[in-house]
Amino acid sequence: MNVWKANGLKYILLFSLILCAVVSVVSLWSYSGSSASQSAAVRQGPSGGFGGGGGPGGGMGGSRQPTNSSTEGTSTSGDQGTTTGNDTSVSGGSGVARDGQHRGPGGMSGNGSGMGGPGGGMGSGRSGNSSSAYATPLAIFAALFFGAFVFIAYRFRAREWKLGERNRGLMLWTVLGVGFFLRMAIAPWISGHMDLMLFRNWATTAADSLSGFYTNGSSDYPPFYIYILYVIGQIGSTDAFSPYMSVLLRLPNILADIVTAYMLYRLASKRVGYGISLGLAIFYVFNPAVFINSTFWGQVDSFFTMLIVGMIVLLVENRVGWSAVLFTVAVLMKPQGIIYGPVLFFELLRQRKIQPWLMAIGGAVVTTILVILPFSWGQEPLWLLDLYKGTVGEYPYASVNAYNFFALIGGNYTQDTTTLFLFSYHTWGMICIVLVTLFTWWMYIRSRKPQFAAAAALVLIAGVFTFASSMHERYLFPAAALAVLAYLYLRDRRFLWLAGGFSLTIFLNTFDIFYSSNSRDQYGIILCVTSLLNVLLFGYLVKVVWDCSKSTTIETVPSTDRVSPELPSARPAWEASSQGVNTTIDR
Repeated sequence: MNVWKANGLKYILLFSLILCAVVSVVSLWSYSGSSASQSAAVRQGPSGGFGGGGGPGGGMGGSRQPTNSSTEGTSTSGDQGTTTGNDTSVSGGSGVARDGQHRGPGGMSGNGSGMGGPGGGMGSGRSGNSSSAYATPLAIFAALFFGAFVFIAYRFRAREWKLGERNRGLMLWTVLGVGFFLRMAIAPWISGHMDLMLFRNWATTAADSLSGFYTNGSSDYPPFYIYILYVIGQIGSTDAFSPYMSVLLRLPNILADIVTAYMLYRLASKRVGYGISLGLAIFYVFNPAVFINSTFWGQVDSFFTMLIVGMIVLLVENRVGWSAVLFTVAVLMKPQGIIYGPVLFFELLRQRKIQPWLMAIGGAVVTTILVILPFSWGQEPLWLLDLYKGTVGEYPYASVNAYNFFALIGGNYTQDTTTLFLFSYHTWGMICIVLVTLFTWWMYIRSRKPQFAAAAALVLIAGVFTFASSMHERYLFPAAALAVLAYLYLRDRRFLWLAGGFSLTIFLNTFDIFYSSNSRDQYGIILCVTSLLNVLLFGYLVKVVWDCSKSTTIETVPSTDRVSPELPSARPAWEASSQGVNTTIDR
């Protein structure tokens, strides 16, 4: 009995971790030999697409006319099956491949050439989505999560979270391990978005010839993530792992979820105490907005967010060169990485030294050369610039399923050349980008501290997403992690409310697009409410940032200094002063 008293929590944690690991292994093992893997191959067959019904035009893209694709003429490794054909990119309507999406003016469903013709492709109604059976459990989980967030935020807003000193490491690794194994257990059984087919095709093409990836096709995806897909393609081509191709494609982003949560925990443990640090890790690991993106949709925003979080942390630590390296990698992975460029620029201006500029420029140039060199043989000298220029013009709409201000006023899939008052949507969007950037610069100058970098990055992505044109539903994804990061550096608990608020709108937007029958033509309640919430959240963020930028309590100490991982019990942890806090993170 005494042994149980002394080690009861430890035993429970170990049991939970082992149980989740066993469930994950059983799930993967069952999937390999079950009819689910066979049906996945059928869903990805020539007439079915992802979740297709197999009727005429029932794949993604209806009649499946041949198009130019980075994977034209290649075989696509399915789960326990293959698909061979010319139209492996599967264009829908007049949309083209960008960021793994094919949602042009034909919408996500419809009768005809849009995605999901009469046979029912991905998104052709809930019945056409093979993952629709999980919509209700996911929605219930999200409701419980956000309800628990609000309860805990109110319940503990003025007191410190106290957890015992024992089993700290085990508690952390239990949280991270459960989050990882839960994702791995679910991932095989979710057919995912059509983006997974594109990633599968690109992985196969890259594995066949990495250096010829762009010359042999017409993919517009930036080069960095192609290396990841190359490794996945090599592993997935083996007999042992070919049944798990869809899991392998999700794995880098599932791991990125866990790594980002760990980075937030390590940074928090030196600034707000262990209890809140663990709570923030739990918040990110089990956040429905994070979960649906990497595990259900199968997109790469988690990996991208991990790079952005690392960039901000390194910038605050005055490791400008390495911060520039991660920023460059982010841009070479996703074009929208350029949104975060002003943060690096602001900090370089603030330092007023030539050495940081040289380090940043050198790091960016060397990284760019190393990443693009293997793809440059046989290409024009400015091939990468042409790639990005083509990408920018591929979605000329006011909003591309992004629930923002333009979507709120009816601009979803409206041509961005359409006039709105005096100017076109595109012009208004560019004006808003300039205004958001200038406001962020002003706030950065007022703060005079590198700790403001996370808040600046949050303002940039939230402002650009909310008021710029051609935004996609997932572009706001890094906001949840950046809001937590801003809280840790500026110690204003309103950023935690923003983290919860942005998580809610990210989830609602992603959930609605993932399961919607026709997101383009519907002007429904979820679009209106989510768009309005994003506008209101940005307004609240401006107020919070304004207050924080004029605060004089943010002070920096040498990186060699250390503070206790627990705050004095007399100080409320959520409202702790930011004076004298450590700005380093253990590695």
